Amino acid sequence: MSNFHTAGVHVRYGILGSTLVSGAPVGPRQVRTVLAVLLSSPNEPVTTEMLAAELWRGPAPGSSGAVLQGRISTLRKLLCPDLPARSPQQLIRTRQGCYTLMLEDAELDATEFLRFTEAGKKAAAQGDLPEASRCLRAGLALWRGKALQDTGRGPLLSGYAGLLEQHRLAALEQRFEIDIALGDLTGAISGLTEQLTHDPAQENFAALLIEALVAAGRGAAARDVFDSTRIALDAVGVSPGTRLEQAAGRLRPEPPAVPSSYLLERTGPGHGGTGHNGGIACPAQVPAQIPDFTGRGELLERIRGELTGRGPRLVVLSGPGGVGKSTLAIRSAHLLRREFGDGQVVADLATEPGQPSEVLRRFLLSIGEAEETIPHGFVERQQLWRSRTADAAVLVLLDDARDEGQVRALLPAGEECGVLVTSRRRMLGLAGATTIPVDAFAETEAWQLLGGIAGQERVVAEPDAARKLLGMCAGLPLAVRIVGAKLAARPHETLAELTDRIGAGRSRLTEMRAGDLDVRATIELSYVECSGQARQAFRLLGAVRLPYVSRAAVATLLGVDRGTGANVAESLVEAQMLQVAGRDTFGELRYQLHDLIAEFAEEKARTEDSEQARDAALAAMIAYYLEAVDEGCGRRDPARWCVAEADNVLVVVDAALQRGWWSRAWELADAFAELATVRPGSASARNVTVLAVWAGRRSGDPRAEARSLRRLGELHWQQMKVGSAMRYLAAAAQRYRDLGDQVELARTLVAESDVLAETGRVSEARTRLSTAIEVAEAAGDNRTQAAALDELGGVHSDAGEFGAAERCFTKALRLSSEVGDERATVSVLKRLADVLRRAGHYDRATALLGEALTRARAAGDAHWEAHVLRSLGEVQRFQGDTGTARASLVRSLELFTEHGHRHAVAYSLRSLGDLYAQVRDYEQAAESLQRCQAMFEALGDRRGQAYIMRSLGGLYVRTGRWREAERSLRTALAIFDELSMPWYSQDAARALARTRSWSSAS
Repeated sequence: MSNFHTAGVHVRYGILGSTLVSGAPVGPRQVRTVLAVLLSSPNEPVTTEMLAAELWRGPAPGSSGAVLQGRISTLRKLLCPDLPARSPQQLIRTRQGCYTLMLEDAELDATEFLRFTEAGKKAAAQGDLPEASRCLRAGLALWRGKALQDTGRGPLLSGYAGLLEQHRLAALEQRFEIDIALGDLTGAISGLTEQLTHDPAQENFAALLIEALVAAGRGAAARDVFDSTRIALDAVGVSPGTRLEQAAGRLRPEPPAVPSSYLLERTGPGHGGTGHNGGIACPAQVPAQIPDFTGRGELLERIRGELTGRGPRLVVLSGPGGVGKSTLAIRSAHLLRREFGDGQVVADLATEPGQPSEVLRRFLLSIGEAEETIPHGFVERQQLWRSRTADAAVLVLLDDARDEGQVRALLPAGEECGVLVTSRRRMLGLAGATTIPVDAFAETEAWQLLGGIAGQERVVAEPDAARKLLGMCAGLPLAVRIVGAKLAARPHETLAELTDRIGAGRSRLTEMRAGDLDVRATIELSYVECSGQARQAFRLLGAVRLPYVSRAAVATLLGVDRGTGANVAESLVEAQMLQVAGRDTFGELRYQLHDLIAEFAEEKARTEDSEQARDAALAAMIAYYLEAVDEGCGRRDPARWCVAEADNVLVVVDAALQRGWWSRAWELADAFAELATVRPGSASARNVTVLAVWAGRRSGDPRAEARSLRRLGELHWQQMKVGSAMRYLAAAAQRYRDLGDQVELARTLVAESDVLAETGRVSEARTRLSTAIEVAEAAGDNRTQAAALDELGGVHSDAGEFGAAERCFTKALRLSSEVGDERATVSVLKRLADVLRRAGHYDRATALLGEALTRARAAGDAHWEAHVLRSLGEVQRFQGDTGTARASLVRSLELFTEHGHRHAVAYSLRSLGDLYAQVRDYEQAAESLQRCQAMFEALGDRRGQAYIMRSLGGLYVRTGRWREAERSLRTALAIFDELSMPWYSQDAARALARTRSWSSAS
């Protein structure tokens, strides 16, 4: 299927659970329902009657037509926000009263699921069981809940959801069959047990579980499954089917009953009960499961695998307070009950600190040891505990362990025993332990938990409020449980009202309390266990609230060397107060504070540190970033440094503004804004530049304000916002006139001239550039003079005045080299090469571009590297080296995309489209040029629209579409004339004349 309809719009739809578009929930319910109906019949017309039947039970209301149009309009804005409703690139198309959603197979999770399951079936039929297992698992992993769980359920969607569920169950069944055949009995038993927990009457799953348990040598457990399934079937009036009976036939006969006298003999004092080893009792101390346990499927499976596999069966669940470690451990212990036939013992080590001897006494009593036989000394109790568990299969659950010593003291000796530990700290010194980090909930899990506590209908009815409420919880299960409990206790309160109440308070943590559930108290436990230096760093991080924390930042806040800062950061990680976020673009480790933990840190900073200490921390960060901009990575590799530090700089500047530090805030914002011009598409570049204008204005420094206004104008122009760019540049120019600063005025006039020339006001651009050159030359400002000559050369080039253009560029190149302005030098080299290419001097152009590319890469300037590569690709294309040209243009496109420079992306797409047309790959050419056309139209770039119409005209000529070619070339010619670009006008006119001639001849 052709992808032309998307025109660069790529959307991912999810219906295997809640409705998602590109990973984000969709609301309201009627919009989700309309989208689901269209997705159920992709690329096929859906009538308004079909849609109405899904939206309303019974006759549709009189306003149904208007409502339906409104829902379609909402979807169009969601899917294609930059396209008009009648655009041929729209994904939802209207024709003869029907709506059609254009969809690629890979864009819908349900279609991907069916593709994976079909591939799995095919692989299984061919005997390739590993490949079949991989495909089926990949397909099933796409499910996030019940299909279409948050849409309306009219006749069409009910049937569609039911069909998808049937396919899911069939895929699950086949996956478990393959797991058993491959010998993965542990995984099959775990998954099948989970399925039967939800529905004990699923006969096929019960039969498979019996087969797996028998194969694993667990006949007693298999018989229990058969008995419980038979009871469940009896309850619904169904007799066991053939498959279940066949599975039951594999069970061994039950052993004869054991005489009661024998049991009495074995359960006397000091002997225990009828456990796995026949010598100890079978305690079951695990607390009751939470009925609304949500998600964590992968973690449960991993825990089971570690505790039932070979090697040390010692698992540590590590994570911050409130993340759900204990709940997960309890759930795991219940699922593993049959795996540990000699029982399960539990100790809450937070309530029994430093008393392992007492815990051992309780453990020994629980497995049947008589009180009088338990020794008084700790070592003796430990030896007895190890002896009694040497041949046993006991699961030991140690909750909220403080350190490794607590855990070591309580380890059993048996190889078949398992130990499951939860801890706020990472147990680095616990030999043989498998540490499993427990992270915050994903958004879908948080939604499920909130709905399970407060009621799904209630949550689905207010999707926006629910999303905002869960954002306040920041994925922390304890916080979600608390707000859910508050909603459940107040059925009359809406989610929006609770959200407003939490948002109106000074602290979210104050509202994150319900009964004995308290997020603040949970975090406090971890905080008090940290060292004094770690607590100080933690508080200062809360005072500054950096989004991403480096080791250097920790060292800066504490005023210590970087090695000490690294150690403190890692100690906070071990205490689960700081999370490892990954590595930045320089390979340096980055950390993050969870949102609620960050709020706790900020509270502690306000209550335990003086205002002077907090101000000193912020001042240190300002100095740190100024130094980095001036001397560090900011100058060596500006693009990568901006990526790594943009969010942090924005926060530091904003914090300085909140304190009224106008001059310091402007100094940092301006320094960063200068560097950020290498990434004109980034939101951080825009936001910091806006803050610089504000800081300059509040500081009372007109020069600072004027400079920031000019930067903001240049940034808007790079984003093709012509009107706002001219307003900011004009405002900057007026301030420099008022100040009498002719040099800075000249620089501003150069920026204005670029906008004027690109938008067809060439005469005004020439006037401004002439003035700028005169002023800069009189002032001896070679940097500004070079910039003005560079712009004037571009104006001459557009007019076809190649000799004058070359003279301007040659002088600009000499001046920029003299002042050591590498970026300006690269720009001039690139534009001079473009002129030489148009004049047919390809060898000279190639040499200049080679030098420019070397300079850009040496400076780490990926932005100008991309510009040079595009020009180089054009030269290579004209020389016939199409393979090399394609590599240059594709890399240019990649770099511009990474930098978020949509305008430049469009130009690279145009060059690629011309290349594809040249090598007769017309389908690729059409796709590239159509994507480019949509982007230029969305940006409102008239010059770009003229270029793309010229390119499309050439493509249509190559494919014999004469009428479309003439129309495109006429449009290009009209726009070039409008923009006063005579050389391009002449080129378009010649192409139009040739096309008419060839069209007549054909």
